[in-house]
Amino acid sequence: MKSELLIVSLIAVLLFSALNMAGAKDQCPRCDGSGKITTSQTCSTCGGYGVLEPNVALKRTFGWGSEPRAPVATFVAGVFQNEEKVGAYGIAKAEVKTPTASYTNSSSRTYFPPHEDVTITIIVREIAFERYWSCIIYLSEVDDITCPSCDGTEVVSLVIDCPECGGTGFVNGHIEDATNYLVVGGAIVGVAIVAVVVVRRKKVTEGNLRKLPPSEFQNWVVKSLFGRVSSQRDSYMGIDGYTVEGYPIQVKQSDDIGRNAIDNFAAAMGRSKAKKGIIVAFSFGKDAYKGIVRAKVHYGREIKTVTVRELIESRNRTL
Repeated sequence: MKSELLIVSLIAVLLFSALNMAGAKDQCPRCDGSGKITTSQTCSTCGGYGVLEPNVALKRTFGWGSEPRAPVATFVAGVFQNEEKVGAYGIAKAEVKTPTASYTNSSSRTYFPPHEDVTITIIVREIAFERYWSCIIYLSEVDDITCPSCDGTEVVSLVIDCPECGGTGFVNGHIEDATNYLVVGGAIVGVAIVAVVVVRRKKVTEGNLRKLPPSEFQNWVVKSLFGRVSSQRDSYMGIDGYTVEGYPIQVKQSDDIGRNAIDNFAAAMGRSKAKKGIIVAFSFGKDAYKGIVRAKVHYGREIKTVTVRELIESRNRTL
């Protein structure tokens, strides 16, 4: 009786251990179990150029005439404010418009400190000031500044939830097969315990792909087409990757892609002298197919449209 109780107790212990092993999960190899990854994407502030035109806003404008017995002239002034975090340089231009003519003059090159008001006064000669005439002032030239978001590197780094494990740090369970032998009253009793756990990997869905950063989404699409990601230069031209045959790929992480996007891709194909290409998006609008026909008839370029859903369903075949 005691032997039977001992056997039952040991079996219970082993079953409990097996269940614990069955519940174990493998550490995600992509994020090393942290649940986070660092990814780079094109800077959205500057569009990947590393520089941008600063936002120097005109807050108010006013004008007045020259003093008596002074040379005839109109003074036009404007108050500008640089809304960026860094200083910028620019040249202002003033215009005085009469019913019959326009008179202009420009300022010297002026520095605009960040978040400060700067008043620029321009003398427009040979025209007397009249209240009903139009006096305007604006920035005619402004120097580009280094993008404050990417510091001129053209890309930014983001820490996001790992798309492989969904931020959990683990991707699946494992299968354990253990046989334990007990010696009870001189008899060897074998207790075989098989713990089977169904491996569960994060399913690729349209919803998951919509949440990916643009660079991650682009890489997924190109990889699904068995292609290679293009260079940064080609990316600027509108080509995000190439198939194994060398056909250009363009990736759009959006819906209802229309004719304008097709026309732009056709132009990019022309610059790379390609006759065939693939454009991938979540969906395409009705007028997209007009652009495809136009590209074929007028330029001899064959554009194939592929939806993300088709990629998800057909990842193991070449499109």
